[in-house]
Amino acid sequence: EDTMISTVIAESTIFIPPFVFLILGRRDYNVLDRLGLRTMKLSTTGVVILYAVAIMPVGTLANAISMIWVDNVVLESTSVMLKDKWYISLSAIALIAPAVEEFFFRGYMYAGYRRDGTRLSAVIMSAVCFAFMHMNFNQAAYAFVIGLAFAVIYEATGSLWSSFICHAIFNAETVIAIYLSDHFWPGMYDDLTVNREELMSDIYIYAGISAAAIGIAVALAILAARLQGRQDKLKELFTRWEPDEKKPRMITAPLVITLIMLFTYMVFDVM
Repeated sequence: EDTMISTVIAESTIFIPPFVFLILGRRDYNVLDRLGLRTMKLSTTGVVILYAVAIMPVGTLANAISMIWVDNVVLESTSVMLKDKWYISLSAIALIAPAVEEFFFRGYMYAGYRRDGTRLSAVIMSAVCFAFMHMNFNQAAYAFVIGLAFAVIYEATGSLWSSFICHAIFNAETVIAIYLSDHFWPGMYDDLTVNREELMSDIYIYAGISAAAIGIAVALAILAARLQGRQDKLKELFTRWEPDEKKPRMITAPLVITLIMLFTYMVFDVM
């Protein structure tokens, strides 16, 4: 019943394991470099902010499609969120959560896969795990999409700050929209329901906007890579494996078992 406390508890379970591994594990790398905590040019930061705005329609489309079959989890939790001051919810959801989740999914997991030279597969794997972490089909749908986008901009800039900025803006937009809506239309979330017939017609509009947004986002990612001098790194995402290269093992037994457990929980959660 408290946004900040629940966020801190939940994010701690994500933060602690990789933190321990980084501190106590192999030290044949610099921790800050491994996490991608590098500075960005001011111009690159501006491009990243525009990129964050550009990917929002794609996340909205994925959210809308998921709502055809499952409920919107964020809408269901607004009553709890609105009990707190806006700045508390904003701090928890748009600062703490993005910081911890980017540390793990892009800084630790993606960078770990990428360090082995797994290229595009690292983007996909980190996005899949990021989606399942949310433990519900609604958030998993758009988490997978934006997880792909976060990894791409991270690769384009070489800095974890870029994906954190995108994640923070994405979450902040949701929190601000909820509080503004409740301010101007008090109680609108009390009995808010989703009309799935209207939603189906809206999806076509979202799809059109998303198609244009993806084109803009791609252009911005390329621009960010040029500003940071990482064009070649971005191109590597779409470079095919050479026949003499040894492909790292991406799918492991612990990963499969964990994903099956999470998927089973998500199925029972909607039954």
